[in-house]
Amino acid sequence: MDDKRHGCRYRVCGFGNHIEQETVEFKEKLNAMQACSWCGVVSAKSKCLSCMHMVCQECLEDATKAGVTSCWIDKEKFDLKDGGDQLQHALGKKIVHCTNADNGCAYTGSLRDLDSHLSKGCTSYLTECFECAERVPFKDLVSHFRTCEGVAGVLLRGTDGRSILDDIRNASKELEQALTSTSSDVRDAVGLFTKQLENLRGQLTVRSGGQADNEKSEYCNQ
Repeated sequence: MDDKRHGCRYRVCGFGNHIEQETVEFKEKLNAMQACSWCGVVSAKSKCLSCMHMVCQECLEDATKAGVTSCWIDKEKFDLKDGGDQLQHALGKKIVHCTNADNGCAYTGSLRDLDSHLSKGCTSYLTECFECAERVPFKDLVSHFRTCEGVAGVLLRGTDGRSILDDIRNASKELEQALTSTSSDVRDAVGLFTKQLENLRGQLTVRSGGQADNEKSEYCNQ
């Protein structure tokens, strides 16, 4: 990658789940008012201080919690100005490269469309299937889950199997909670993934020396 591209990278916040807090490569360098003056992040939720420094929502929240009322740069006591919506609109139109450009993706488009590209179009944005460990494009994850046959079987010691089953139960609870606050596409993927976790619980064969096979049933049915 050339120096010019490398010099236009910024961490972004508020432009989609797939790029949240990720480093994105912009085609052109942003001006000082388009990134947080305190931390450098490019945020969809920023405010302009009375001293004309732009600060992201996360930094403002940290400052509020710490009781800070002065700009960390010029130490001037600040009031908040409006204009955040205009900044978000302008940033959303900025042209960026795919976060998988180094892996062969040639996509360039607006920042506001990058998250959709990753979830629905990018063939280089890979994730690992929990069942078979195959790395598949995220855009194909739902269809892959529907046909994935997983592994033939798992042979584990009793203590290892018990630990994995506990992890699966905890992961299932967290995924179910996430379903209430995500988009429909993500809910579908998480729902299918949760089913795969439950299927794995049923497939685990726990054997440890002379332990009876009913040990597996005891933990899988909890």
